[in-house]
Amino acid sequence: MENKVEDLKIYGSGSSSGGKYNKIRIMGEGKINGDIECKDFKINGEGTVDGNLNAANNVSIMGEGMLDGNIDCTDFKVNGEGGVDGNLKAEGKVTIRGEADVKGNLKVQKVKVQGELEVNGELVADEAKITGNIRTGGDCNAEIFTVEGGLTIDGLLNADIVKINLYWPCKVHEIGGSEITVKKSGKLSFLGLKLIVMPGEQNELTADIIEGDSVYLENTTAKIVRGTDVTIGSGCKIEQVEYKNSFKQDEKSEIIDTKKI
Repeated sequence: MENKVEDLKIYGSGSSSGGKYNKIRIMGEGKINGDIECKDFKINGEGTVDGNLNAANNVSIMGEGMLDGNIDCTDFKVNGEGGVDGNLKAEGKVTIRGEADVKGNLKVQKVKVQGELEVNGELVADEAKITGNIRTGGDCNAEIFTVEGGLTIDGLLNADIVKINLYWPCKVHEIGGSEITVKKSGKLSFLGLKLIVMPGEQNELTADIIEGDSVYLENTTAKIVRGTDVTIGSGCKIEQVEYKNSFKQDEKSEIIDTKKI
């Protein structure tokens, strides 16, 4: 006869060892020492896991959660603050309302952020929707990548569709995609608040190379912009534009060299 897998519940303040469980609940302040395998994992308060976490279904943090290993789950959700010292892999959706820090790589079908997300490694997703700020230490790969706020990507941003609405400074080494749109914006409605945009030239995108089929840019400083159809809107400083089909330039932008290829 197969042994029944028990639930693990920590109420108030307490600790437990790792192992295999059904559902894990930390309500208050709790710590788990060792690797965990479970169906569902939830922190409501403050929780720490010193080990890897494998959840068949959901991982939910409401408050503050620090996970000192790799996470493998279906859905991962943070309402507050969450930290992952290893890699985070989610077959479904990662939802962040607040702050999240992933020391390794993040691989997920869809990621939605209302707040701030930092990934020290690379980000791989079918769809990434960021309202706030995102930073990655490696490449960022997605089918659809949209940002309303700011971004810092040390590697390559590669997506079929890239849409960036500038509210804070944005910096990326290289952008590649089919449809690339970068626009300056006025006010950002974020978590019910209206945030005032930083003045002047601070709200701009800085990149070395931007390459796509259809490219539209505002408030962008770049060394090379290359595409089939390229439109350079207002507030841009581009060293070289290379285009195959069509090219348009706003009179308020500066371009050193333009070449049809």
